[in-house]
Amino acid sequence: MTPPVSFRNVSYRVGGKDILRDFSLDVAAGETIVLLGRSGSGKTTALKMVNALLRPSAGEVMVDGRPTTSWDPIRLRRRIGYVIQEAGLFPHVTVEGNVGLVPRLEGTPAAAIRTRVHALLDQVGLPPAQFAARYPRELSGGQRQRVGVARALAADPPLLLFDEPFGALDPVTRVELQRQFLELRRRLGKTAIFVTHDVREALLVATRIALLHEGRLAVLAAPADFLRARGEEARAFLACLDPQAAPP
Repeated sequence: MTPPVSFRNVSYRVGGKDILRDFSLDVAAGETIVLLGRSGSGKTTALKMVNALLRPSAGEVMVDGRPTTSWDPIRLRRRIGYVIQEAGLFPHVTVEGNVGLVPRLEGTPAAAIRTRVHALLDQVGLPPAQFAARYPRELSGGQRQRVGVARALAADPPLLLFDEPFGALDPVTRVELQRQFLELRRRLGKTAIFVTHDVREALLVATRIALLHEGRLAVLAAPADFLRARGEEARAFLACLDPQAAPP
């Protein structure tokens, strides 16, 4: 079976500096790959290549067996849900309008959009009678992120991208949204690529963790195996959990 996403010996250079180097990874259908790494490790660069916001300097990024360079970028992006930090909502558009944006661009009838949007708001814990007509400025940070997740799901895309979506939230709200993400994953079975620099978050939400270090893939492992990883960079992240939890 063709992987939904495949990185094939991908490199990315800016001003002579390698941000990604010879990066290869297959993302299986229905799994959540977490790209974990320090700032500047290349994880967000890799994510942005999937929806053609960036193009490889070498190698290929494949989506459904086709290089991203051969896709119409608009068609590609409309079949991928994208959630970023602070949600990226349009400030002068209501919650209902923000969530229904892509279906509206796709020509979905207004009644069907309304039904879909209200169902999604219920799924993310924002009752539509209370929240559909609000504007982003009337929401808390956690509520805006929930709207961002609903918007990413609105067109029922097969692939979801999350770029540190919960990084700016307080710890309690962050845990609540992590748990909600796990419930949505269980219910919907979407393929997801999730960027974070938080090893606790990676261990919680990942089916596999891809640890990047200086643009290279340092470790690829399921969470239980990552806890036993012996590489220096993995040990540095494990030490963030508890000094006694890291391998000696």
